[in-house]
Amino acid sequence: MPRLAEALSQTFKSFSPDSLADRLFGDSLEDWWQGYVQGLAESTYSNPVQSAFFITTFAAMGCMAKVDGRIQQAEINLTSSVMDHFNLHADHKRLAIRLFNEGKESDFNLDALLARFNKSCQHRVSVLHLFIEIQLKLAFADAALNSKEKTLLQRMCKRLNIPKTVYQRIERRFSSEQSYRSVPPPMLKPMGLADACEILGVTRWSSKQDIKLAYRRLMSQHHPDKLLARKSSQQELEQATVKAQEIKGAYEMICKIKKFR
Repeated sequence: MPRLAEALSQTFKSFSPDSLADRLFGDSLEDWWQGYVQGLAESTYSNPVQSAFFITTFAAMGCMAKVDGRIQQAEINLTSSVMDHFNLHADHKRLAIRLFNEGKESDFNLDALLARFNKSCQHRVSVLHLFIEIQLKLAFADAALNSKEKTLLQRMCKRLNIPKTVYQRIERRFSSEQSYRSVPPPMLKPMGLADACEILGVTRWSSKQDIKLAYRRLMSQHHPDKLLARKSSQQELEQATVKAQEIKGAYEMICKIKKFR
């Protein structure tokens, strides 16, 4: 199978804009849909809801990647990582790429596809939310959520009857994660063994087990992921990042000096 980046750069000559429009409007949508369902038959995606999720997710990713006019390498890489996450084999990757390429066409009828997806999901809220999270992740792939991407995400939520408050909560979480990843590594001051022991709350004579337990307890208290879950402020996230790095550095120093493995 060709690399995803190469596959996305090619034009499927059998799909002209007119034929895409014909197949994705009106009653012909069902024929188009069933064609992909058959391609997913006798696989882990043979379940109707799973098939609907597969078809809609990768086609919508094509729409999202192209909405601002140009597909970025980061968006291609993210699409590839989603395929890997779902453990798609070669045939299914080819279907996903084909859906992505159809979705990026300007005449693609996304609204009709979302309506069909919503109908197939039968109010399975968790499936719809996962779909939106994947589209949000793609929108943030280039480190920014622009106005066109945000408008498309809101349009998707409207078609899937996802409340505005739910979308805003998901978007805030992704924005916080993005902000955390953009924080540069903190500059830590040099420390000696006494400093390291003080940070962990142990002594130079503490056992390996006690030191390890102290380290794990402190990391659990100060890890930035815990603050992300609590929707903490950017300042709190930065402070937690510095503290976590300090704890990690102290533990590594003690292990090195005491020759712990």
